[in-house]
Amino acid sequence: SNLTVQCDGNGNTAALNAWLASNGGAVASDNCSAVTWSNSFTSVSDTCGATGSASVTFTATDNCGNDSTTTATFTIIDTTDPIIGILPSDLTVECDGFGNTAQLTAWLNSFGGANASDNCSSVTWSNDFSSISDECGGTGSVKVIFTATDDCGNASTTSAMFTIIDSTDPIFTSELPQNISVSCDQVPN
Repeated sequence: SNLTVQCDGNGNTAALNAWLASNGGAVASDNCSAVTWSNSFTSVSDTCGATGSASVTFTATDNCGNDSTTTATFTIIDTTDPIIGILPSDLTVECDGFGNTAQLTAWLNSFGGANASDNCSSVTWSNDFSSISDECGGTGSVKVIFTATDDCGNASTTSAMFTIIDSTDPIFTSELPQNISVSCDQVPN
């Protein structure tokens, strides 16, 4: 019988060895002698991550050298999404007047602090950032969806907010205003 197993990240060695040892579930008998089994397994093909398949020919041979063969396939698949272990964090920054691009870029490049793993392959991150909403001055916010994708295309998503605020009062850049006194009989005042 063909056997399909979910990737365990370690080559599914136990499942493969058990399948090979049971001759893929095949049974053979001979009227004159016992039957000896062999198989053609060499390796599992490399599809994506630690997945792949192997077409194996099982051969039942009697003591006189007569044999019968049958073929079955052992397949490792990966249909499991990566696991996001640490969620991204929202980040609020004070407006720098230039779009806070350095802080935004660092936050995007660190996936908002998120972390993901997959038992079958490495994980690649992407995000859907396009622009920050325009509120007042150089402030705004954006909800960014971060996507962790494994080598087989399985993906998990999570999101966080990047917000630019302005809580700083304006400052005088030249001399402060001076008090002035005038006489009330001066025309015009």
